Amino acid sequence: MQDEKQDILYRAAAVWKELTGYHYRLTYGYKGELHQINLTFAPEDFPHLAGFHYLKDLALPRYNPRKTVDMILSGKITHETVRKGAQYRELVEPRLMALVRLKEILEQDFDLFSYVPRFYPFVTKIKADYLISSQGEPTAFVFIIKESPSGDAVCDFLCCSAFEKGDRDYRTNQRSRTLLKKERVQTETSNTVVLYDRLPKNLE
Repeated sequence: MQDEKQDILYRAAAVWKELTGYHYRLTYGYKGELHQINLTFAPEDFPHLAGFHYLKDLALPRYNPRKTVDMILSGKITHETVRKGAQYRELVEPRLMALVRLKEILEQDFDLFSYVPRFYPFVTKIKADYLISSQGEPTAFVFIIKESPSGDAVCDFLCCSAFEKGDRDYRTNQRSRTLLKKERVQTETSNTVVLYDRLPKNLE
């Protein structure tokens, strides 16, 4: 019988696969101005977010980053294999736990911060522009970075890291931003679901 964590890899991949069909539009206020984050999810970003770069001691099947999610969902890359990695417990599992909850984190209440790593009392190599911290327990952190949109891309931000809280609290000394509106947009149809709206009507 497969336990709850059994398919944490499969579940994370399934959530990411679903998210690739959407983007999120986050509107926040700062110093009297409105700012917008258009957040997208690309298939090729999953291996990095899942921590596959920490599994160098494993002989994983050769994979094209763009097709990794489908390889996991079809059983070509399994949790049974991935969990044998020496750094799995410390560096991969916390990422998979956050990815399993990613859609839930984005759609429920969260705290939004401008990310300024120099304000930390510790050193981190994470490069990002914003930090999302889940309000639900266990605390999970999602880091967002600006990318260069190509062509007529509607999104200019992507997730660059996500993991459940360990010894470090990445909210420390960060600058909170007031989320005013949160929308989920189906990319293909532009169908939009308003998940949160505190935007003053005179500013819309």
